[in-house]
Amino acid sequence: MAPIAVTPDNVSPERNTVSVKKVLSNGSSPERTPRPSIDAAVRLNDGNTIPQIALGVYKAPNGEETEAAVTAALDAGYRHIDSAARYANEEACGRAIRRWLEETGTPRDEVFVTSKLWDADHGYEPTMKALLDSLDKFGLDYLDLYLIHSPSDDDQKRLDSWRALEDAQKFGKCRSIGVSNFGTAHLQHLLEHATVIPAVNQIEIHPFLQREELVEICKKHNIKIEAYSPLARGNKLEDERVVKLAKKHNKTPAQILLNWSASRGNIVLPKSMTASRIESNAQIFDFSLDAEDLKVLADCEENYVTGSLHKTED
Repeated sequence: MAPIAVTPDNVSPERNTVSVKKVLSNGSSPERTPRPSIDAAVRLNDGNTIPQIALGVYKAPNGEETEAAVTAALDAGYRHIDSAARYANEEACGRAIRRWLEETGTPRDEVFVTSKLWDADHGYEPTMKALLDSLDKFGLDYLDLYLIHSPSDDDQKRLDSWRALEDAQKFGKCRSIGVSNFGTAHLQHLLEHATVIPAVNQIEIHPFLQREELVEICKKHNIKIEAYSPLARGNKLEDERVVKLAKKHNKTPAQILLNWSASRGNIVLPKSMTASRIESNAQIFDFSLDAEDLKVLADCEENYVTGSLHKTED
């Protein structure tokens, strides 16, 4: 089935579409009139909603190229930017986001911003400092989502970091909190001690790495999956099965892989620095894969891992 837009019970359907002001607060005209936001969104277990497609900026430089990519994504209707301290580009993302908000007159809460705690900063106080450092680099008062980028090998540090995220959420420094690259054992240990259940688990997932057991654990606890490397870093775009489905639906192979993930309820994080590809990657909500298509993609499973932070067998 095609991905479906989700609207919170206490929010009108119009809330998911950005209303671009015609005149800025200083009376000047906006420099651009972006497209309306992409309506597809997922409700998290804390009641917040998250746009279902995000621009990923892994390995993007901390300069004008990344600023241009973020701006292109926002202009194309994306309302979700996924960065991390480890990516070392929070400043560039922040500059682009703040400038775009000002130029279009769009409220801050219309753009969903994610960052992540790096491994070297585990522990309660280091986590708090890292979060404040990220906010300073973005030039923002809060993050919409803050994640533990990867589970520490030290169980106590991992729990202390999570406790810091719980407190940061209480203090209003981040609206939702979650984890990344957590396997089943990591999740189960965290859930035994956590006060707040993670809203998401950001993991590598695509038809060639489906991780069904871990996905089921997340579903059981209403933890949404954020799929990074949903295109398998481009290494499977020429797979003949994917190419055949792309021809069938008059779509690109990338759009087939992204639709597969989004139709499962995942948040998808395709990365591109090219405006045309950024726009193309968003055009995935206007078609449905049928049962036969899904069977073809289910059979693509081969435990194909591309990410270095994938630390568990599940």
